Amino acid sequence: MNIVYFEETDSLYIELVPQEATGAWEAAPGVIINYGADGQPVGIEIDQASEKANLDSLKIGNFPGLVENITKRDLTH
Repeated sequence: MNIVYFEETDSLYIELVPQEATGAWEAAPGVIINYGADGQPVGIEIDQASEKANLDSLKIGNFPGLVENITKRDLTH
């Protein structure tokens, strides 16, 4: 799972699985659920994220997998 915030567009993308989206459903204005060919959700896109979510901090509790912090530099390489 990956979570990326795009400052230039003020959008947040939560990738649930690394799979190509074949369709999308707008669950609420500016909140889009992307789904794969099997109908399962693969990601969530949130437009105008700073207005819809608290971006001051990200807390992850009891996550069973590796938690990795990447920087802007990591995203460009």
